[in-house]
Amino acid sequence: MNKYLLCFIIVLSSLIPNAVYAANTIQILTAKAGDTAELSQYLQKNINDDVKILTSHQLDLKADLIIVLDKDIIEKLPSERPPTLFVLPQPLAIELQKKDSALYWTPSLAMQLALIKAILPATNRVGMLVSADNEDQSWLRTFKQYATEKGIEVLIQTVDKSRIGRQVSDLAVSTNVLLAQPDSNIYNRETIRFILLAAYRQNTALIGPSLAFVNAGSLATLYASPNTVNQEIAQRVQYFLKQKKLPNAGRIKQMELSINPQVAKSLGLKIPSTEELQAKMRFEELPIWP
Repeated sequence: MNKYLLCFIIVLSSLIPNAVYAANTIQILTAKAGDTAELSQYLQKNINDDVKILTSHQLDLKADLIIVLDKDIIEKLPSERPPTLFVLPQPLAIELQKKDSALYWTPSLAMQLALIKAILPATNRVGMLVSADNEDQSWLRTFKQYATEKGIEVLIQTVDKSRIGRQVSDLAVSTNVLLAQPDSNIYNRETIRFILLAAYRQNTALIGPSLAFVNAGSLATLYASPNTVNQEIAQRVQYFLKQKKLPNAGRIKQMELSINPQVAKSLGLKIPSTEELQAKMRFEELPIWP
């Protein structure tokens, strides 16, 4: 009798872990439903661990990990929440909790500066537009100091939207190239045409900060493809599932290069090939910030 009882206990004990095991729940949180479908499918397909992917506009406090894709959601997040991975264009003036992390998918200013030096090696003055309501200027001071060490002076123009065309023209006259950052308060559908026209009237190129800018008429940019962004997110999720914590905040360094040949021709520029430019840039050696 004891023999049968022992066998029963062994079989029962082997079944208990499976009975109580629960899949890790990962919630993708965004205000734009279309942003989540591709990422959700990618994670479900490429993560080996047993995971349950949720997409919702409402935070699930029972989730093991939250992925935030929309900066507009950040202010609505409660302080008491699961570990959160913020996937954003660039660092914002937000305070990450100890259990949180972030992934930035636009090229750093240091990367774009490397691109400028590769395309226009004689550059010694770079112009930038900055929002008047941008309270956090630490990134700007850091970048100006970094550029100075590279032999480049950065000239800053605080934007007045009522006279942005004139401001761009004045800045273009005083610099070799304009460097745009991903600031929708400055660069948007209403302003980008005026900014580009004002720059080109002074025969000055505009660099970056995304593929959309090149399509609109900027000279060049570095950008992370959607597949690369998804890969980077998946790697961080895998890290979390294995280590039970998120890796440190970081920026994507695997960047694609896009050149607008028509713009280069109109500016009278002879641009090296993509292979030559990429050979000149070593992103792994550059700081993620600024």
